[in-house]
Amino acid sequence: MSDLNKYPLVSIVIPVYNGSNYMHEAIDCALNQTYPNIEVIVINDGSNDDGKTDSVAKSYGDKIRYFEKSNGGSSSAINLGIAQMRGEWFSWLSHDDLYVAEKVEKQIAFMESLQIDASDISNHIFFSASELIDANGKVIRAFDEKKATKLAEKVDSFQHNGYLIAEPRKYNFHGCSCLINKSAFENVGCFDESFRLLNDLDMWYRLYAANYKVHYIPEPLVKGRIHAKQVSKSIGFSCHNPEQDLFCNRSLNWLLENCPDEELLFRFGCSMYMSTRYEDGDRAFSYIKHLTTRQKIYKIVYKSIAGMRQFAKNIYLKLKT
Repeated sequence: MSDLNKYPLVSIVIPVYNGSNYMHEAIDCALNQTYPNIEVIVINDGSNDDGKTDSVAKSYGDKIRYFEKSNGGSSSAINLGIAQMRGEWFSWLSHDDLYVAEKVEKQIAFMESLQIDASDISNHIFFSASELIDANGKVIRAFDEKKATKLAEKVDSFQHNGYLIAEPRKYNFHGCSCLINKSAFENVGCFDESFRLLNDLDMWYRLYAANYKVHYIPEPLVKGRIHAKQVSKSIGFSCHNPEQDLFCNRSLNWLLENCPDEELLFRFGCSMYMSTRYEDGDRAFSYIKHLTTRQKIYKIVYKSIAGMRQFAKNIYLKLKT
């Protein structure tokens, strides 16, 4: 791998806000990628931590490309990183998550194994399996090889992306596992800066709707960290908020206009029930003219499970307060 001209430049974009606690690890794992042709772009999204984030970033000198901006949310930081990219391929790394050393190398090798014509490869996007770690780096959800392999086979078999849109809970790929050609953002637009919680899912939806071919590599190339100071925790994540409303309505409308397959509507309806979005689930089922016996049973089961989950959650919230 000595001739860098043989390998497309991959830009690893790291958005960070008040991230001095974990960003050393993130930057280090980006710089330590075994793939030889990368650039690491760190975007400081207006941190207000007395210069701690700025100090960590600047300690790397010219090993990274570092930019500062006023605070505007993670999407705005990622978008600045995309605008500054010199690379052909975009790889996103949150400041508190980690890549395994071979993340980029394995994705590029997988891409090359497909033997897709150079003029078409930009129409393909790549994700991988992941593990979850806690604040101290301990694995709290290990990689399930059997489950990941089965998921990869399903994704590979899809003739269109309707299944990905119909079941967002099932095909919820870790955002930092992505590898996306920069031209895709010129086609579907950059990350929506009005989203605070679903900016990644919104981007995947737009790529799916634009018919980009999705590939899932069944290897844990990313370690996603769960900790108390995450933005989603500080905002308060729920399946019932304006972003979820927009996302779910748009997804169902797309299915109705582009893939009015009753099986897909059934899958979407069940997915909504499991998110305790009963009205969306009922709406999806209202477009199904003939439910099979199996589908009727699953509808009752999913709706019942979701109801029990919601009941348990309500009890937990009352006890917590």
